[in-house]
Amino acid sequence: MGSPPLAVAYLLELLVASCLSWSNMEDAGFKVKLKDSSLPCQGQLLVYTQNSWNTVCAQSWGLEDGSPPDFSPAAYLCRQLRCGDICRLSALSIPLPQFHQLTCHGTPGSFSNCSSSSIPSWCQPLGLVCLEPPRTLPPPTKPPPPTTPAPTAPPRLWLTPVSQSLQCAGTVEFYSGHLGGAISYQAPSDNEDEGDALRGLGTLVCRSLGCGSFLRGLPGPGAPVRVQWTVRNASCLALPQCFQRAPRGATSQALALLCSGFQPKVQSRLVGGGSACQGTAEVRQGGPGTRWAALCHGPGGAARWEELCREQQCGSAVAFRVLDAGAGPRGLLCPEKLLSQCHELEERTPCRRVHVTCQDPHPPGLAAGTVASVVLALVLLAVLLVVCGPLAYRKLMKRVRQKKQRQWIGPTGMSQSMSFHRSHTATVRSQAENRPASHVDNEYSQPPRNSRLSAYPALEGALRLSAAQLDNSSDSDYDLHTAQRL
Repeated sequence: MGSPPLAVAYLLELLVASCLSWSNMEDAGFKVKLKDSSLPCQGQLLVYTQNSWNTVCAQSWGLEDGSPPDFSPAAYLCRQLRCGDICRLSALSIPLPQFHQLTCHGTPGSFSNCSSSSIPSWCQPLGLVCLEPPRTLPPPTKPPPPTTPAPTAPPRLWLTPVSQSLQCAGTVEFYSGHLGGAISYQAPSDNEDEGDALRGLGTLVCRSLGCGSFLRGLPGPGAPVRVQWTVRNASCLALPQCFQRAPRGATSQALALLCSGFQPKVQSRLVGGGSACQGTAEVRQGGPGTRWAALCHGPGGAARWEELCREQQCGSAVAFRVLDAGAGPRGLLCPEKLLSQCHELEERTPCRRVHVTCQDPHPPGLAAGTVASVVLALVLLAVLLVVCGPLAYRKLMKRVRQKKQRQWIGPTGMSQSMSFHRSHTATVRSQAENRPASHVDNEYSQPPRNSRLSAYPALEGALRLSAAQLDNSSDSDYDLHTAQRL
């Protein structure tokens, strides 16, 4: 009779024990680890629950509310990793699809109220930064010499992004040995350029982080934060020479930088102009899923449009004109001179759009119909030459031969020169005046009409004197060009 109540009590005890074990995972001996980092005490936080490693999302414990959280309750996470004290819990740069994710609520570092999901979705990974553990040495047999430095971890930098989706832009944190945190920075006076004052230090920081070159300083967090370092030498060549320890508990504005390797970059295009090298400028920032919007007219002048034309793989900028704002949709304004230096775009209403014309490196050539017409014309010309060419050549040669036949050269076989002009004293010869025209070789073969003179007195004289002594005179008074018919 008493066994059923005992069984029920045993089941209730198991149920309560399982609930308590889930509500206080710290006592259950769960495992944590860090990944995506070459250093053992900083990286993406993973927790082993339900037979799998789960990614802790940055939305956990209200870290994105804006108020500065207290990280001390999560210090045991660093101790479990055999590291020093906790420095911070912050979101990593770009959200990625995670297969196993965990979102927790309550005190930072507590897993008593968590929700897990095995469906892949977008999750902002949470990063954990701990100090390096103190190195312990075996007790020396004799005191070390005074010149022996205390062993420390190599100095390193950490960049806390100002925006969740922005890389290589944010607040700079410096870690050296057992100390790490933000760096105090005071903006220069009005007569000193902030970019020039930070150029040397900013270039060293950006190169150390693998983010390219230094662009400019950024405004830090709105309220002063607790800092661990101050700038000792802004023109330093190595990180240990740049910073010195700040007074304990000091608060100040933190150093924030923008490097040239920031991502995502502003993308641009030209639309409505008939080609990729002319049209109204549009921009977007954030990847393929982001909408395009009109680029509003702002600072930069011709240098901005030269850069935009190069991005479109066109030539230099030929012209640009600012259009009326009108009542169109809102646009985006880049407050910097160049789009490549603009890490965030500002919405503007109304927006004065800009129409840009670039040199087209590949101008349009002949159309397909024009090329076909030229080829057809060449084919027809070739056929015409083949068909009509021989006939035209024969007619031309016949005319040349006839012209040569009409040219009278005169008698040959004589060495003397003779005169071919008409003489008024020549004897009269009777000629038939009604001779058919077909027997007329040239205009000098017949005597002039109404004339009783011989047409060729010199030729007849030569025939009569053929048996007489030859005249070896080389002179002749016959001029073919100036001869006139008598």
